[in-house]
Amino acid sequence: MVEEEIINDVIYNLKRLTSIENISFQAVIGQQYDYDLTINGMTFACEVKKQVNKANCNLVVQQLRKVKEQTDKPLMVAASHFSPEVFVVLLQEGISVVESSGNCKIVASPLFISISGQKSMLTKEAKGKAFNEAGLRLIFYFLLDDGNINKPYRQINEETGLSLGSIKNVVEELANGQYVITTSKGRFLKNKKELLDIWQTYYNQTLKPKLMVKEMEFVDVDCRRDWERIPLPDGACWGGEGGAYMTDHYLIPEQFDIYTEVPSVKLMMTKKMRFEENGSIRIYQKFWKGYENEKVAPRILIYADLMGSGNSRCIEAAQRLIENGI
Repeated sequence: MVEEEIINDVIYNLKRLTSIENISFQAVIGQQYDYDLTINGMTFACEVKKQVNKANCNLVVQQLRKVKEQTDKPLMVAASHFSPEVFVVLLQEGISVVESSGNCKIVASPLFISISGQKSMLTKEAKGKAFNEAGLRLIFYFLLDDGNINKPYRQINEETGLSLGSIKNVVEELANGQYVITTSKGRFLKNKKELLDIWQTYYNQTLKPKLMVKEMEFVDVDCRRDWERIPLPDGACWGGEGGAYMTDHYLIPEQFDIYTEVPSVKLMMTKKMRFEENGSIRIYQKFWKGYENEKVAPRILIYADLMGSGNSRCIEAAQRLIENGI
Protein backbone atom coordinates (compact mmCIF):
# COMPACT_ATOMS: atom_id res chain seq x y z
CA MET A 1 0.00 0.00 0.00
CA VAL A 2 1.64 3.23 -1.15
CA GLU A 3 0.16 5.39 1.62
CA GLU A 4 1.61 3.15 4.31
CA GLU A 5 4.99 3.24 2.57
CA ILE A 6 4.86 7.04 2.64
CA ILE A 7 3.96 7.30 6.33
CA ASN A 8 6.69 4.82 7.28
CA ASP A 9 9.24 6.80 5.26
CA VAL A 10 8.07 9.99 6.98
CA ILE A 11 8.59 8.53 10.43
CA TYR A 12 11.96 7.00 9.59
CA ASN A 13 13.32 10.23 8.14
CA LEU A 14 11.88 12.50 10.84
CA LYS A 15 13.54 10.34 13.49
CA ARG A 16 16.79 10.35 11.52
CA LEU A 17 16.84 14.11 10.96
CA THR A 18 15.48 15.35 14.31
CA SER A 19 16.73 12.72 16.78
CA ILE A 20 13.16 12.58 18.14
CA GLU A 21 12.38 8.94 18.92
CA ASN A 22 8.80 9.46 20.13
CA ILE A 23 7.19 9.44 16.66
CA SER A 24 4.47 6.93 15.77
CA PHE A 25 1.32 6.51 13.71
CA GLN A 26 -2.01 4.75 14.01
CA ALA A 27 -4.44 4.11 11.15
CA VAL A 28 -7.92 5.51 11.83
CA ILE A 29 -11.27 4.11 10.74
CA GLY A 30 -14.46 6.02 10.00
CA GLN A 31 -12.74 9.41 9.70
CA GLN A 32 -12.02 11.67 6.73
CA TYR A 33 -8.28 11.34 7.21
CA ASP A 34 -5.86 8.41 7.18
CA TYR A 35 -3.70 8.38 10.29
CA ASP A 36 -3.10 9.80 13.75
CA LEU A 37 0.58 10.79 13.65
CA THR A 38 2.12 11.53 17.05
CA ILE A 39 5.34 13.51 17.49
CA ASN A 40 6.61 14.06 21.06
CA GLY A 41 3.10 13.67 22.46
CA MET A 42 1.45 15.96 19.88
CA THR A 43 -1.07 14.02 17.73
CA PHE A 44 -1.90 15.25 14.22
CA ALA A 45 -4.84 14.30 12.02
CA CYS A 46 -2.73 13.24 9.04
CA GLU A 47 -3.90 12.74 5.46
CA VAL A 48 -1.51 10.88 3.17
CA LYS A 49 -1.23 11.56 -0.57
CA LYS A 50 1.15 10.24 -3.21
CA GLN A 51 1.82 13.75 -4.51
CA VAL A 52 0.28 17.16 -3.93
CA ASN A 53 0.42 19.60 -6.84
CA LYS A 54 -1.64 22.39 -8.37
CA ALA A 55 -4.13 19.96 -9.87
CA ASN A 56 -5.17 18.36 -6.57
CA CYS A 57 -4.17 20.98 -3.97
CA ASN A 58 -7.60 22.56 -3.60
CA LEU A 59 -9.19 19.15 -3.23
CA VAL A 60 -6.76 18.35 -0.40
CA VAL A 61 -7.48 21.69 1.28
CA GLN A 62 -11.24 21.13 1.10
CA GLN A 63 -10.87 17.66 2.53
CA LEU A 64 -8.79 18.93 5.46
CA ARG A 65 -11.28 21.73 6.13
CA LYS A 66 -13.92 19.04 6.64
CA VAL A 67 -11.55 17.19 8.96
CA LYS A 68 -11.06 20.38 10.96
CA GLU A 69 -14.81 20.51 11.62
CA GLN A 70 -14.62 17.08 13.24
CA THR A 71 -11.48 17.24 15.37
CA ASP A 72 -9.42 19.57 17.54
CA LYS A 73 -6.21 17.87 16.44
CA PRO A 74 -3.78 19.94 14.36
CA LEU A 75 -3.83 19.01 10.67
CA MET A 76 -1.05 17.53 8.57
CA VAL A 77 -0.56 16.28 5.03
CA ALA A 78 2.18 13.76 4.26
CA ALA A 79 3.20 13.04 0.68
CA SER A 80 6.06 11.69 -1.36
CA HIS A 81 6.39 15.15 -2.92
CA PHE A 82 4.84 18.63 -2.77
CA SER A 83 5.26 21.10 -5.60
CA PRO A 84 6.70 24.35 -4.15
CA GLU A 85 3.61 26.51 -4.74
CA VAL A 86 1.22 24.18 -2.90
CA PHE A 87 3.64 23.89 0.03
CA VAL A 88 2.92 27.57 0.71
CA VAL A 89 -0.84 27.21 0.18
CA LEU A 90 -1.14 24.42 2.74
CA LEU A 91 0.88 26.31 5.34
CA GLN A 92 -1.36 29.36 4.88
CA GLU A 93 -4.31 27.10 5.67
CA GLY A 94 -2.66 26.12 8.95
CA ILE A 95 -1.84 22.64 7.68
CA SER A 96 1.57 21.18 8.52
CA VAL A 97 3.34 19.44 5.66
CA VAL A 98 5.92 16.67 5.53
CA GLU A 99 7.52 14.79 2.63
CA SER A 100 8.68 11.17 2.67
CA SER A 101 12.25 12.49 2.55
CA GLY A 102 11.77 14.42 5.81
CA ASN A 103 11.44 17.89 4.28
CA CYS A 104 8.75 19.51 6.40
CA LYS A 105 7.21 22.51 8.06
CA ILE A 106 5.41 21.29 11.17
CA VAL A 107 3.81 24.00 13.28
CA ALA A 108 1.60 23.17 16.28
CA SER A 109 2.62 25.08 19.39
CA PRO A 110 4.81 24.26 21.21
CA LEU A 111 6.07 21.96 18.43
CA PHE A 112 7.97 23.52 15.52
CA ILE A 113 10.04 21.52 13.04
CA SER A 114 11.42 22.88 9.76
CA ILE A 115 13.60 20.74 7.50
CA SER A 116 14.62 21.41 3.90
CA GLY A 117 17.19 20.29 1.37
CA GLN A 118 16.42 16.56 1.44
CA LYS A 119 16.05 14.84 -1.94
CA SER A 120 12.40 14.11 -2.72
CA MET A 121 11.28 10.48 -2.84
CA LEU A 122 8.87 10.49 -5.79
CA THR A 123 6.49 7.59 -6.24
CA LYS A 124 6.39 5.85 -9.60
CA GLU A 125 2.68 5.37 -10.21
CA ALA A 126 2.50 7.69 -13.19
CA LYS A 127 5.68 7.15 -15.15
CA GLY A 128 6.10 5.44 -18.49
CA LYS A 129 3.94 5.28 -21.57
CA ALA A 130 0.61 5.03 -19.73
CA PHE A 131 0.71 8.74 -18.92
CA ASN A 132 2.24 10.20 -22.05
CA GLU A 133 -0.04 11.89 -24.61
CA ALA A 134 -1.18 8.66 -26.31
CA GLY A 135 -1.61 6.92 -22.98
CA LEU A 136 -3.79 9.73 -21.62
CA ARG A 137 -6.05 9.52 -24.67
CA LEU A 138 -6.37 5.76 -24.22
CA ILE A 139 -7.05 5.91 -20.48
CA PHE A 140 -9.79 8.46 -21.17
CA TYR A 141 -11.32 5.99 -23.62
CA PHE A 142 -11.25 3.28 -20.93
CA LEU A 143 -12.69 5.56 -18.24
CA LEU A 144 -15.44 6.70 -20.59
CA ASP A 145 -16.91 3.21 -20.77
CA ASP A 146 -15.86 0.32 -18.54
CA GLY A 147 -16.53 -2.11 -21.38
CA ASN A 148 -13.86 -0.55 -23.59
CA ILE A 149 -11.01 -2.16 -21.68
CA ASN A 150 -12.26 -5.63 -22.62
CA LYS A 151 -12.45 -5.00 -26.36
CA PRO A 152 -9.93 -6.64 -28.71
CA TYR A 153 -6.86 -4.50 -29.36
CA ARG A 154 -7.77 -4.29 -33.04
CA GLN A 155 -11.18 -2.79 -32.20
CA ILE A 156 -9.61 -0.35 -29.73
CA ASN A 157 -7.20 0.66 -32.48
CA GLU A 158 -10.08 1.34 -34.88
CA GLU A 159 -12.06 3.34 -32.32
CA THR A 160 -9.20 5.45 -30.98
CA GLY A 161 -6.72 5.68 -33.85
CA LEU A 162 -3.90 4.68 -31.49
CA SER A 163 -1.33 2.10 -32.58
CA LEU A 164 -1.58 -1.52 -31.49
CA GLY A 165 1.83 -1.22 -29.84
CA SER A 166 0.75 1.79 -27.78
CA ILE A 167 -2.44 0.04 -26.71
CA LYS A 168 -0.56 -3.09 -25.62
CA ASN A 169 2.06 -1.10 -23.69
CA VAL A 170 -0.50 1.06 -21.86
CA VAL A 171 -2.70 -1.88 -20.89
CA GLU A 172 0.33 -3.75 -19.56
CA GLU A 173 1.46 -0.74 -17.52
CA LEU A 174 -2.04 -0.27 -16.10
CA ALA A 175 -2.06 -3.95 -15.17
CA ASN A 176 1.31 -3.57 -13.43
CA GLY A 177 -0.13 -0.59 -11.54
CA GLN A 178 -3.13 -2.65 -10.39
CA TYR A 179 -5.58 -0.63 -12.50
CA VAL A 180 -6.44 -3.49 -14.88
CA ILE A 181 -7.08 -7.10 -13.92
CA THR A 182 -7.49 -10.03 -16.26
CA THR A 183 -9.79 -12.96 -15.47
CA SER A 184 -11.31 -15.83 -17.41
CA LYS A 185 -14.06 -13.37 -18.41
CA GLY A 186 -11.67 -10.76 -19.79
CA ARG A 187 -10.05 -7.49 -18.73
CA PHE A 188 -11.59 -5.12 -16.17
CA LEU A 189 -10.72 -1.73 -14.68
CA LYS A 190 -9.80 -1.67 -11.01
CA ASN A 191 -9.30 1.25 -8.61
CA LYS A 192 -11.16 3.45 -11.10
CA LYS A 193 -11.47 6.54 -8.88
CA GLU A 194 -7.74 6.51 -8.13
CA LEU A 195 -6.98 6.08 -11.83
CA LEU A 196 -9.33 8.96 -12.68
CA ASP A 197 -7.52 11.30 -10.29
CA ILE A 198 -4.09 10.35 -11.59
CA TRP A 199 -5.37 10.74 -15.14
CA GLN A 200 -6.87 14.19 -14.54
CA THR A 201 -3.64 15.38 -12.93
CA TYR A 202 -1.53 14.40 -15.93
CA TYR A 203 -4.21 15.41 -18.42
CA ASN A 204 -4.14 18.96 -17.05
CA GLN A 205 -0.35 19.06 -16.93
CA THR A 206 0.51 17.30 -20.18
CA LEU A 207 -2.29 16.89 -22.71
CA LYS A 208 -4.73 19.75 -22.19
CA PRO A 209 -2.20 22.56 -22.84
CA LYS A 210 -1.40 20.95 -26.22
CA LEU A 211 -5.10 20.91 -27.14
CA MET A 212 -5.48 24.68 -26.75
CA VAL A 213 -6.57 26.31 -30.01
CA LYS A 214 -7.79 29.86 -29.39
CA GLU A 215 -9.24 32.20 -26.80
CA MET A 216 -12.51 33.98 -27.43
CA GLU A 217 -14.96 36.30 -25.72
CA PHE A 218 -18.71 36.87 -25.92
CA VAL A 219 -19.58 39.77 -28.19
CA ASP A 220 -21.65 41.51 -25.50
CA VAL A 221 -23.15 41.06 -22.02
CA ASP A 222 -26.39 39.71 -23.43
CA CYS A 223 -24.58 36.87 -25.18
CA ARG A 224 -22.67 36.07 -22.01
CA ARG A 225 -25.87 36.02 -19.97
CA ASP A 226 -27.61 33.75 -22.48
CA TRP A 227 -24.56 31.60 -23.31
CA GLU A 228 -26.61 28.38 -22.91
CA ARG A 229 -28.72 29.36 -25.92
CA ILE A 230 -25.78 29.77 -28.28
CA PRO A 231 -26.17 27.16 -31.04
CA LEU A 232 -22.76 25.52 -31.10
CA PRO A 233 -21.82 24.04 -34.47
CA ASP A 234 -21.93 20.25 -34.85
CA GLY A 235 -18.76 18.77 -33.42
CA ALA A 236 -18.42 21.33 -30.60
CA CYS A 237 -19.47 20.94 -26.96
CA TRP A 238 -19.21 22.69 -23.60
CA GLY A 239 -16.65 21.43 -21.09
CA GLY A 240 -15.37 22.98 -17.86
CA GLU A 241 -17.63 25.28 -15.86
CA GLY A 242 -20.22 25.57 -18.63
CA GLY A 243 -20.44 21.80 -18.98
CA ALA A 244 -20.73 21.46 -15.20
CA TYR A 245 -23.63 23.93 -15.12
CA MET A 246 -25.43 22.11 -17.92
CA THR A 247 -24.94 18.84 -16.03
CA ASP A 248 -26.47 19.79 -12.67
CA HIS A 249 -27.09 23.60 -12.70
CA TYR A 250 -25.01 24.05 -9.53
CA LEU A 251 -21.94 26.01 -10.67
CA ILE A 252 -22.54 29.42 -12.25
CA PRO A 253 -19.75 29.62 -14.85
CA GLU A 254 -17.22 32.44 -14.96
CA GLN A 255 -14.79 30.82 -17.40
CA PHE A 256 -15.80 28.66 -20.35
CA ASP A 257 -14.20 25.71 -22.12
CA ILE A 258 -15.35 24.50 -25.53
CA TYR A 259 -14.06 21.32 -27.17
CA THR A 260 -14.41 21.25 -30.93
CA GLU A 261 -13.54 19.06 -33.90
CA VAL A 262 -14.46 21.82 -36.37
CA PRO A 263 -12.46 25.02 -37.09
CA SER A 264 -12.83 27.62 -34.35
CA VAL A 265 -13.91 30.20 -36.92
CA LYS A 266 -17.27 28.39 -37.01
CA LEU A 267 -17.81 29.48 -33.42
CA MET A 268 -17.29 33.07 -34.48
CA MET A 269 -19.85 32.52 -37.22
CA THR A 270 -22.51 32.11 -34.51
CA LYS A 271 -22.10 35.92 -34.12
CA LYS A 272 -22.10 35.37 -30.36
CA MET A 273 -18.33 35.12 -29.87
CA ARG A 274 -15.23 36.84 -31.16
CA PHE A 275 -11.55 36.06 -31.00
CA GLU A 276 -9.85 37.81 -28.07
CA GLU A 277 -6.61 37.08 -26.29
CA ASN A 278 -7.19 36.30 -22.61
CA GLY A 279 -10.93 36.02 -23.22
CA SER A 280 -13.20 34.05 -20.90
CA ILE A 281 -13.76 31.29 -23.49
CA ARG A 282 -10.97 28.80 -24.20
CA ILE A 283 -11.22 26.62 -27.29
CA TYR A 284 -9.69 23.13 -27.23
CA GLN A 285 -9.34 20.47 -29.87
CA LYS A 286 -11.72 17.59 -29.27
CA PHE A 287 -9.63 14.45 -28.78
CA TRP A 288 -12.22 11.67 -28.51
CA LYS A 289 -14.70 10.06 -30.85
CA GLY A 290 -18.39 9.53 -30.27
CA TYR A 291 -20.46 10.48 -27.22
CA GLU A 292 -24.20 10.44 -26.66
CA ASN A 293 -24.54 14.08 -25.52
CA GLU A 294 -23.18 16.15 -28.39
CA LYS A 295 -23.41 19.56 -26.68
CA VAL A 296 -21.85 18.67 -23.33
CA ALA A 297 -18.48 16.96 -22.86
CA PRO A 298 -18.29 13.66 -20.95
CA ARG A 299 -18.55 14.06 -17.19
CA ILE A 300 -15.08 12.69 -16.53
CA LEU A 301 -13.63 15.40 -18.77
CA ILE A 302 -15.71 18.10 -17.07
CA TYR A 303 -14.42 16.74 -13.76
CA ALA A 304 -10.83 17.02 -15.01
CA ASP A 305 -11.40 20.59 -16.26
CA LEU A 306 -12.81 21.62 -12.89
CA MET A 307 -10.04 19.93 -10.91
CA GLY A 308 -7.35 21.54 -13.04
CA SER A 309 -8.76 25.04 -12.60
CA GLY A 310 -7.19 25.58 -9.19
CA ASN A 311 -10.46 27.30 -8.15
CA SER A 312 -12.12 26.16 -4.90
CA ARG A 313 -15.66 26.62 -6.22
CA CYS A 314 -14.81 24.46 -9.23
CA ILE A 315 -13.25 21.81 -6.98
CA GLU A 316 -16.48 21.71 -4.99
CA ALA A 317 -18.49 21.29 -8.20
CA ALA A 318 -16.13 18.50 -9.27
CA GLN A 319 -16.81 16.66 -6.02
CA ARG A 320 -20.54 16.97 -6.63
CA LEU A 321 -20.03 15.14 -9.91
CA ILE A 322 -18.27 12.34 -8.04
CA GLU A 323 -20.94 12.18 -5.35
CA ASN A 324 -23.72 12.04 -7.95
CA GLY A 325 -22.06 9.20 -9.83
CA ILE A 326 -19.66 10.36 -12.48
